[in-house]
Amino acid sequence: MGYKLNSKNLAVARLMPRGPKADKRLKYMHASPKGTTCLTPAYIVRVSLPVGEIQPRFPVIYTQGNIDSLHGRCFEQGGEGLGTFDMGEGSPACARPDYLIPKIDDSIPDPEDQSGTFTCNGETLLKMLKVATEVCKDGEKPVRLRFYGKIDPNEPSSGSAVMRIDTYRQPGDQEFVGVLKGMEYYGANIPGDRPMDAPVKETKPIQITEPLRVSTGRRFRS
Repeated sequence: MGYKLNSKNLAVARLMPRGPKADKRLKYMHASPKGTTCLTPAYIVRVSLPVGEIQPRFPVIYTQGNIDSLHGRCFEQGGEGLGTFDMGEGSPACARPDYLIPKIDDSIPDPEDQSGTFTCNGETLLKMLKVATEVCKDGEKPVRLRFYGKIDPNEPSSGSAVMRIDTYRQPGDQEFVGVLKGMEYYGANIPGDRPMDAPVKETKPIQITEPLRVSTGRRFRS
């Protein structure tokens, strides 16, 4: 029996290592009872499995070839009613010369060890980072994120916080700067705040996006 996944699970394949310089041993998607995962030495992403499905107990990997054969399903747009499909048995998730399988749980930091939090509108952040990377000419696309205001690791809300985004540039190059206001969120449906958090269905997320205070400039006389 293979894992039953949907397009949200396959979305992690967008970050699968690709290209001739990528480590061939990491060109796979890992599937386990905790979700589907893709990783490189620089990042790791994981999406939990669909609820209500009987899933295997043992982790497996699906190679880049497996995923590319499902390209249309990987990137299809869907809503809450996403259908699942059987991925097939896959290969055992054990390290061997052609694939490197690390201890994925050890690669994900414990939320209790966090040094700060910043809650924001993810779609807006994505749009800002896309513009930032378009402006940055360097192939590695380095950006620096600076946080200001209340970044309390013991307090999940961060509405009084502000994030500034700057891109790398050589002298004379155009530069990007973005400022994003934090969002207050008081619920328990962002995993990782506390181990005892239990998700509760919300009619509407309890969140407030505070306006960014911008002082006015000099007023000219009419």
